[in-house]
Amino acid sequence: MNDAFSLSISLGIIAFGIWIAAGTIGAGAHLAWILIGLLPIIVGSISLYLAIREIRVTPLN
Repeated sequence: MNDAFSLSISLGIIAFGIWIAAGTIGAGAHLAWILIGLLPIIVGSISLYLAIREIRVTPLN
């Protein structure tokens, strides 16, 4: 159950970053806002990687 939560939280962080980046590109905002949108995408990707690695490492009981 905790694995499902960690995966969904990571995907939510990535989706939030995509939402920010896509919204700023669509609105024609400055490059700084696009880079701010990339930050949650990077953090969410790292979190997703670590969550998947933790699932693979833990033995099934």
